[in-house]
Amino acid sequence: MFVTRRTYFIKKNFQTRFILRFVITTTLWAVAAVAFFVLLAQRRLEDVLYSPHINVRSVADLVMPSLLTAHIISLILFSLLLLFAVRGLWKRLSPPLYSLKKDIIRLSSGDLVSGIALSEEDEFQDLASDLDRMRSGLRERFIRLKERQKALTDAARDLEKAVIASKDAAAEIKRLKDGIARMKEELNDFSL
Repeated sequence: MFVTRRTYFIKKNFQTRFILRFVITTTLWAVAAVAFFVLLAQRRLEDVLYSPHINVRSVADLVMPSLLTAHIISLILFSLLLLFAVRGLWKRLSPPLYSLKKDIIRLSSGDLVSGIALSEEDEFQDLASDLDRMRSGLRERFIRLKERQKALTDAARDLEKAVIASKDAAAEIKRLKDGIARMKEELNDFSL
């Protein structure tokens, strides 16, 4: 069964490079551990072989110090390689995340004019474009609400003039009621 891969926020080539780095790092760690163990065990066996006094009760007594030393050294090397990989990942992801954070803060403060965009080589392009579509949609809704508010203000002003002039205000009342109904429809589109 073939499963399609979904791209959520990080591009496929970046994920591939990260997985490749991880596989190479773990492979290097395994090779280093085995190489150090072989080197240390070979030295220990040579020391025992040419020693006039052999005080070895088991193979574990003979090989365990070499095994522990090899694993400690390879663990340190692996940690350094892993630290290098995480540092590279952090350097790659932190600038676009910081930029998105600033744009979200600006958006939450009410700035619906400035767009949300990242440079082409940055990760999270899909997230940035989704946020920009959200900003654009909110901007359009608020423009319509401002238009409805202006129409209501004009209708209320005309109604006030008609009442003051003792004219028939039925048309202005209807216009005001229609404007209020449209404003309610616009507001009902928001889930609060």
